[in-house]
Amino acid sequence: MLKLNSRVNLIRKRSAAHKVYVPSNARENQYLLVEFKPSSTLLELVTKDDRSGVLFADFYRQLSHVFFDLCEQFELSNVSFIAKNKLVRVMYAEEQQVLETEQQLLFMYNPKVHTGLRTFFNPDLLADKISLLFLATGDEIRDQAPQFHQQVSRLMDAFAKRIHLDLGSFKVRDHQHLTYDIFANAKGHKKTITHGFRQITTRYQQQAMLLPEGNNNMTFAVASLPITKLLLQGCEIDETAEDPYNPLYTYVSDLFVKIAKDYNLNQLALVANGKVPIIRQDNEDYVLPQGEIINLGFKPNGSGGLYVSQWDSKNLVDSIKLVFIATNSDTNRRGYGRFVNHLTHVLKELCMALDYSQEKDTITLRFHQHLMYFLPEIGNSQGDLDTVDEVSKP
Repeated sequence: MLKLNSRVNLIRKRSAAHKVYVPSNARENQYLLVEFKPSSTLLELVTKDDRSGVLFADFYRQLSHVFFDLCEQFELSNVSFIAKNKLVRVMYAEEQQVLETEQQLLFMYNPKVHTGLRTFFNPDLLADKISLLFLATGDEIRDQAPQFHQQVSRLMDAFAKRIHLDLGSFKVRDHQHLTYDIFANAKGHKKTITHGFRQITTRYQQQAMLLPEGNNNMTFAVASLPITKLLLQGCEIDETAEDPYNPLYTYVSDLFVKIAKDYNLNQLALVANGKVPIIRQDNEDYVLPQGEIINLGFKPNGSGGLYVSQWDSKNLVDSIKLVFIATNSDTNRRGYGRFVNHLTHVLKELCMALDYSQEKDTITLRFHQHLMYFLPEIGNSQGDLDTVDEVSKP
């Protein structure tokens, strides 16, 4: 009997290791970004004009009118047409707004209440690519993700036919986020939900949605550590030194890597220079700062370990970004639960060592799942140019 009970307890512990107890007030986001390159065929849809600025403005307006007309037909209520050669990012916010910088378009919204149709383009420039942004809306974002994805796919099939482009010209990116404070319980929010963190492809397949072969999955998490007074007091900072904050960033980085290694987490990054970390899956590992952003390339199969630390020792940032990259070995048939539990333990141990207060300090963790593929080619789409022109009239 003792042996049987021990075996049952061991099975329970292994099963529990793959379950994550997430605060019930965790925020969900999903958006699809469909990208394609403007072609000479598309340019022929507009009236030629000697003034190139007017030409491109008319071109973008006609395309966006077709796009918005189809969005209405397919009942998609929060969408944007973008032709600005800028990085598109999406975050949760109580107030809906779009912040534009030299390199980025940051869309902030609450999926439960916000809708809108927006157009962003430079009338004097033919963009390298055109992006169609679809923001998920409603209360059950994760549960409705396959239906939302299929809704967008059906719209793109209709859009391709209307503008004479093969479906194979469109790259689809499905982004899903789950965001919460790892210390929500200590702040009085006791209610939790059990989360398995399954792969997007697994969840979609289990709901009878098949994806094209050759799709790429990427999973990572980003935590934000605010710079607190206690954290600054714990490091020897000499304001008169040439690099006054180097001791702070070095201490946090060394401690972060040491604790993460104890949990066998080997694909890590620390960013403390005010730049936005953009994670990319590639055949080679790389670090590429580019203006406001920093591109971090990681191999999906992992390696002996990659620890990237990027900081500006002369300046103090508002928060330190800690990035955990999931490799193929970090998932199994149950999902990424064990990976998320491990990184959560790392964060809690790190915060304890750095004297953060669970009751006062907010340690935000955002779990990212990305899916990318090209739509399957279906041959030359046939549409009606007259229909395009008619719909496009202001």
